[in-house]
Amino acid sequence: MNDQNEGVFVKVGETKDIQASQMKEVQIDGQDVCIANVGGKYYAIGNVCTHEGGPLADGRLEGYEVECPWHQSRFDVRTGKVTRSPASESEPTYEIKVDGNSILVKKHSTGTEKKEQPQQQGPPSSPSSEYEITLLDKQKFEGTDVMSFRFSKQQQEEEANGGQNSLFDYTAGQYAFFDIGEVYNDPKGPIRHFTISSSPTEGYIMITTRIRDTPYKKRLSSLEKGTVVKVRGPQGKFVLHEDYSKPAVFLSGGIGVTPFRSMIKYAADKRLPVKIVMFDSNRNQENTLFKTEFDEYSNMNRNLKIVYTITEEVKQAVQDSISSSPAGQQWKGERGRIDKAMLTRHLTDDEIRNSIFYTCGPPAMIKAMQDIIQNDLKIPKDRIKVEEFSGY
Repeated sequence: MNDQNEGVFVKVGETKDIQASQMKEVQIDGQDVCIANVGGKYYAIGNVCTHEGGPLADGRLEGYEVECPWHQSRFDVRTGKVTRSPASESEPTYEIKVDGNSILVKKHSTGTEKKEQPQQQGPPSSPSSEYEITLLDKQKFEGTDVMSFRFSKQQQEEEANGGQNSLFDYTAGQYAFFDIGEVYNDPKGPIRHFTISSSPTEGYIMITTRIRDTPYKKRLSSLEKGTVVKVRGPQGKFVLHEDYSKPAVFLSGGIGVTPFRSMIKYAADKRLPVKIVMFDSNRNQENTLFKTEFDEYSNMNRNLKIVYTITEEVKQAVQDSISSSPAGQQWKGERGRIDKAMLTRHLTDDEIRNSIFYTCGPPAMIKAMQDIIQNDLKIPKDRIKVEEFSGY
């Protein structure tokens, strides 16, 4: 007699398909599941990393820990619990059994599913949707390897909803996954996730990224106007807090400025009564992205203040004043990396005591900012939000 609690098991493969210390991705009722073989015993865990959606089966399996290939979060395949950040939410796990040579997984796990997370400020955690959107145009930032791509916000779904347009909606600061098609032999796979650098108040979806010598980035940079791509999302909780009585301090490094561009534009357009101070650190003037826009928003929004700093040493100080190019005009901002002294020069004691701190950039910059915020300024962790850009 079968126990009613056993549920329905489905075959997902043969034991010969997954050797010891190996993993394989399977699908169960549309859910991506990672099957891991640890010393001849099989485990089933959600395949989509809870940090930013990396495919766990493409990562490394060390003992009972699976490591995400994108940002190196780790999970215990037995329990789904996070064993190394940046992920903070557990993975769902599934009951698994071996019948002869067949590997079977229960369709709906009982007792080990991912627990519902407590409510947080920002967007609700909901299943992602997939849309087909069209490239409107692209722009290269002169003197850099950075490009922006603008896509339509709507797709036509004549059969699905009688010809009505389906709108891709998101919250400022969120990200999405972009499947641009015809990407082959990329070690990171054919899909990438990007922060949406446009604001929900704008009539398009924009992503801004550095173009690297990889199959995906080469394909992205060569897309022609009118190309249709697939986007899945939105996702992410790196969004502006809702208590506008608390100021926001943005600490940006390089391409990490993209979610801040989205938030700043949104705050300006909506005239949000929230004080925002952004420290924007870049290698040089050329790589200070969106500066013209930010200066315009600062003039429009009295609650916005931006402190620019460049870290590249100037060999001849007079070069700044004699250059005739816009990028080479005399630099009037800060110089050097963001540090405690720079922050305290531009922030009042009240702002330091009450602000929510946001930091986004490459891993080394993130670590440095966290050290300053937590150890030097004594900001508690519940007033710090972090978004890491690994540069892939």
